[in-house]
Amino acid sequence: MPEEITVFYEAFPVGKLLIDNDGAISFAYDLRWTESRGAFPISLTMPFAADIYPPDTVHPWLANLLPEERQLATLARAIGVDRKDTIAILREIGGDTAGALSFGGPSLRDDWHFEPLETFYQLKDPEAALLRHFADLKERPFLAGEDGVRLSLAGGQEKATLTVLDANGRPRLGLPQPGDVLAIPKTGAPSTLIVKPDNDRIPGIVENEAYCLTLAAAIGIPTAEVSILKVGPRNALAVARYDRAYRQDGQIRRLHQEDFAQANRVFPVNKYEAGTVPGPTIATLLATGRNLPSRDGLKLLDQLIFNILVANTDAHAKNYSLLLAGEKALAPLYDVSTVLPWPHVNQSFAQKIDGKKRKPEDVAARHWDAIAAAGGYNPRQTRLRVKELVDAIVGAGIRTYEHVASHPGAIAPLVEQAQTYVEGNALRLLGRLKE
Repeated sequence: MPEEITVFYEAFPVGKLLIDNDGAISFAYDLRWTESRGAFPISLTMPFAADIYPPDTVHPWLANLLPEERQLATLARAIGVDRKDTIAILREIGGDTAGALSFGGPSLRDDWHFEPLETFYQLKDPEAALLRHFADLKERPFLAGEDGVRLSLAGGQEKATLTVLDANGRPRLGLPQPGDVLAIPKTGAPSTLIVKPDNDRIPGIVENEAYCLTLAAAIGIPTAEVSILKVGPRNALAVARYDRAYRQDGQIRRLHQEDFAQANRVFPVNKYEAGTVPGPTIATLLATGRNLPSRDGLKLLDQLIFNILVANTDAHAKNYSLLLAGEKALAPLYDVSTVLPWPHVNQSFAQKIDGKKRKPEDVAARHWDAIAAAGGYNPRQTRLRVKELVDAIVGAGIRTYEHVASHPGAIAPLVEQAQTYVEGNALRLLGRLKE
């Protein structure tokens, strides 16, 4: 008899993970879920069906819900399990993941609890409490093992998942405002905010990412909402979760999503095209967009063009996502920074362009034509769109700089550095459109 773990959306059983004696994991939907109003599939790779989905489909999808690299190793050590034991890790941290699902137990609104950071750490100063939280994350990511805390978020970067509480102690969406409190969600409660602290290995990452994402929003690309927080002597990027929304009664609900690695049965280690086992190509990414309404296919092309123009070489398959609840839609742009200030960081794009690894300065007109061909787009129209986005980037640069530099935790010269590199790269590529 295989072991079973129920997958929930709020209080509703969506299906079961079935673990055999060898540790292989399959998945089967609960027919009550598939027949219910408002139900959604958990992945493009697992549409509604009566069949059991096999391990080669389920394993990569689950692996992409977990942290990666050093974060995963630290997490596994903190809870005393092997880093390859996906199920054991999900049992500990699978209560609030990317998207809408929880593993092993329902998310019941009456049980939700939000503990302010100041209360949790018994400190009166909010900045001191958040600093203490950052220190905690180094030893136990997402407070793994803490009673009532079951949080997870994919990726290798150190980050916190918190909930914004208003002055009356009610959870709310959006970025924190004066008078708000940051809290740890417990007992199945949803997080609403991602906080990414600064990083000595890549100095200026907070200002860099804030500038790039704010710029994208300024030129009309739907983007995750961001701001910069002052945290004592440090700063951090605050990102409002786009996979959360309000219900009609004002309560918070989770929206289901998956990243393009999940949508293509790709393990996190293969999120880049380069490698022993090649990951998704540009053609694969654009083909994934064909599962979306046609307008979203064009939005995906905009995201890809923008990542190239700003020299975001880390735009791998996990940095593009789809929303699956209701009508499928492309998720807003997130995790964008220009790599140019950091020569020690990989300078080649995550996907090959026209069959070869390329650096930002390499991209010329024929490469845009190759990208258009890979996605079935008109090359001339694609070039025109590149020019439009470059013009918009330059036109919005100063006001974006002023807005981001005005955040309390921002270091203005680092914001200016990001602006200079982004505009320089975009104008260089505009010049190469004539080649």
